Amino acid sequence: MKNIKIKKDLIIVLIIIISPFAFYFHVLAPTTKVWDTKFFTIDAGYFENVKNYLWIYAYKTLTILMISIWFVTCKNWWRLVLLIPLSIEFSKFISFLNDRYNFLDNYGFAHSLPIFLMFSFLLLFIAKKLNYYSVNSNTRSELNDEIYKLMNDLSLFNRKESYKIKKKYDLIKKQKDKIEKKEYLCSLIELRNSINE
Repeated sequence: MKNIKIKKDLIIVLIIIISPFAFYFHVLAPTTKVWDTKFFTIDAGYFENVKNYLWIYAYKTLTILMISIWFVTCKNWWRLVLLIPLSIEFSKFISFLNDRYNFLDNYGFAHSLPIFLMFSFLLLFIAKKLNYYSVNSNTRSELNDEIYKLMNDLSLFNRKESYKIKKKYDLIKKQKDKIEKKEYLCSLIELRNSINE
């Protein structure tokens, strides 16, 4: 399990590291209307030159990629809010492609909505499979809830003992930001076990 987590983190880190280099690919492009090599041909279309065309293309794809990675790896409950700027950038990208290849006469936001919905469902699927959000937050909240319940039960029986345990719990919560998550969870488990004895 630990090995899989390291692999998925490594892939995301590599994408983040490679993306600025991919963004600066436009620097290699000539300032002509057509860039013709033996591997590919890029036509600037109505843009002034290939360099400008690739800059806009790279800028828009990089923005969508970074917001998508942020969405997939975000551990907070508010991550769905990231779909709003992502939808805007996605619409701008489709508009850019439409301007270049002219596949729709009157383009509007509604035209990109079906494609964006498929893309957002794909992101939700990937986020669910990578499981960044649920594992961490569920374990911590379950432990906190269980300790809180046990402390309430204990306070009904022995006030002096519950006061000591509450102080230990408050101390662990204060140290939460200074220690690693694993150590924090181990401390909570240890406290829970001491209550159950």
